[in-house]
Amino acid sequence: MSTDQNQILARFDSLKAQVSELQSGAAMTDVASEVSDIVSDLSKLPSEVERVRSRGYQFAAYLERKVEVLARRWDEMRRQVEHAINQEGFQIRPEVERLHARGEKLDFMRAKPIALEQQIGDYETDVRAARARLDAGKARVKVLYATLDNDVEQTVTQVSQIHWYLDQLDEASFKLLAGESLFLAATAEQQAQGRGKETPDGILYLTDQRLIFEQKEKTGKTLGFFGGKMTQEVEWEVPLNLVESVKAENKGLFGGKDMLNFSFKSGAPLEQVTIEVKGGVQSKFWAAQIERMIHTGLNDERAIQPDAETLEAIRTAPTACPVCRATLPALVANQRQIECEYCGTVIRV
Repeated sequence: MSTDQNQILARFDSLKAQVSELQSGAAMTDVASEVSDIVSDLSKLPSEVERVRSRGYQFAAYLERKVEVLARRWDEMRRQVEHAINQEGFQIRPEVERLHARGEKLDFMRAKPIALEQQIGDYETDVRAARARLDAGKARVKVLYATLDNDVEQTVTQVSQIHWYLDQLDEASFKLLAGESLFLAATAEQQAQGRGKETPDGILYLTDQRLIFEQKEKTGKTLGFFGGKMTQEVEWEVPLNLVESVKAENKGLFGGKDMLNFSFKSGAPLEQVTIEVKGGVQSKFWAAQIERMIHTGLNDERAIQPDAETLEAIRTAPTACPVCRATLPALVANQRQIECEYCGTVIRV
């Protein structure tokens, strides 16, 4: 058999394979499976949000209502989506079955490739048209639940991120202070403070009282790859009332490095520091959240509001150090501890 004849048969076999794919697609199993995955994720969200709360996460109070709204939206659209899947499949299946039967008839012409070639041109055109109609049908179904799919995926990601924050806190070398709550965490790298200085990798934490950078990496590796030991310790921590400013900056090739430039007030353990936040975290988002936490305590996002006793304690907090009588720094929202920068006395409110 000549090369040309082999190419004709290969082209025909490819068309038959495409028709088999169309038969599978006409059953709409991939769309139904996609919808099933969305429903499965949606059904798990209430317990995942409850688990976040049981682990002590106080923020993102919108999660509970968001899950309720997502469930209601699915209840409202479920019948429409299921009907559309059945209807689109019902309309395309007869056409695909005719193409399959036609291919079976053409298969008897394999012994005469030249004659077969005269037939498969039209067959190829019809297969292409059927694929276009099937794709259009699937698109019509998917548009019905596309927004829900996006919102469910976004919510699953939010909850997963919070679990990651809490996982890092569980492994941390420090403990939260009384009344302190974790808000954000991110993998980060502290930039060198001078020539020859190290650039430790670790985790940057934002609580409702402090910024904390904890080194968490293997150090002392030979050639940067072998051996070494795990180093995990707090590099620095700064009460939020000692944060002078935080500015986001994008550096590196195409601005791919997200940097946070901190300046701190007198009394902080360092004057300024630059941190690169990693893992897809945006420095502008972090800077905005730090500013919000400093000025509002994010009380509008708390699922668990401070009790009356806590609020009264903050309201009546001392303004002068009981030891040296120096003026104490102002409390930020929800801060329960003040340190006198002059004598080092720690006052709990």
